[in-house]
Amino acid sequence: MSNIKYIFIGIVILIFMGCEEKAKPVIIENSAIKKPISCLAFEKVDNNALIKELESMYSFLDSCEYKLSLKYKKDIVCNSAYNTNMKSMGKFPKSFIQLEVRKGLTPVYSYYVDLYHNANSDDLREAFAKLKEDILIAH
Repeated sequence: MSNIKYIFIGIVILIFMGCEEKAKPVIIENSAIKKPISCLAFEKVDNNALIKELESMYSFLDSCEYKLSLKYKKDIVCNSAYNTNMKSMGKFPKSFIQLEVRKGLTPVYSYYVDLYHNANSDDLREAFAKLKEDILIAH
């Protein structure tokens, strides 16, 4: 009988582990832009905790025509009745990260992800690694 108890506990653990989702990013690439690109300038849209982290990940070149911006928000609270179901099910995002590359006013690449925890340096590293893989010349 005790073996059945352990099997049941194992199944319950697997079910709950399977319920946790990894955030899936939304990636948009402009097919008209020739890739890979060789440099990025960093355009500081706002002042947030992850800027220094991003600056340490790449040698940004101020004169580059491709501008990277980082948008980030944490502790998101939505009081809209429209989102009541999502909030009650615990699926309302707590933060987001967006990396966007533009050439002048033309968007080249965008990486956006909603997170169910406050974004941290690991999330930013994952986002920037994907951006590098997708559009930058390997350094």
